[in-house]
Amino acid sequence: MGTKEKIVVKALEMFNERGIEYVGLRELAAVLGMRVSNITYYFPTKDDLVYAIAQELSRSNAAVIVERDRLTMRSFLEMMHQVFQNHVTFRCLLLSVVHLMAQNKYMAAAYQQTQNVRNATMRANLEILRASGYLTIQEEGELSFLVSALSLISRFWISEAAVSFREMSTEEQIDHYLTLVTNLLRPYCSSKAKKEMQEFLSDLQSKVLSHQEGAGKQG
Repeated sequence: MGTKEKIVVKALEMFNERGIEYVGLRELAAVLGMRVSNITYYFPTKDDLVYAIAQELSRSNAAVIVERDRLTMRSFLEMMHQVFQNHVTFRCLLLSVVHLMAQNKYMAAAYQQTQNVRNATMRANLEILRASGYLTIQEEGELSFLVSALSLISRFWISEAAVSFREMSTEEQIDHYLTLVTNLLRPYCSSKAKKEMQEFLSDLQSKVLSHQEGAGKQG
């Protein structure tokens, strides 16, 4: 890695551990063993550094949240699963989102545009699932409700999990919120959608149990 990449990687690690608000450029420089000026050469302010990390998250999600012509219920849930994993990797951003929207002008300017694109893609994918016989959405209002609810879960599950489910492992938290997603969709699902949904949840829960057993053996 070059110097710029090392700064971003270490900053993300420290932000995730301590919180964005509690890590300054001097602390980051000390851990990296470099001068603060080495950081400000690439990122003039802390806001610039945080925005660069936010762009990394945006690129990661953009690679996953795409309109897919051959979408199935399982592949839709797998897409959501990957997004949740991306959120774990960049959890500091989601945990500080309210503060960042108020303080970081770069992020605030990009946030709404990005969210509009994400919602449009989500809507398109739900319409594909409807056209493919996976969902029976009758009214436009139902579609808008699902887009809003899925967006809300996706954006804020990390914050709620940090408060309400701190005792759970990351894998258990993801399983909990993906189950919430399936329960939200279930009333609109056809029989083949419910079958794929159950298979996905069973496989996911098996992975959670396997991870727990592995962690228990290491302990």
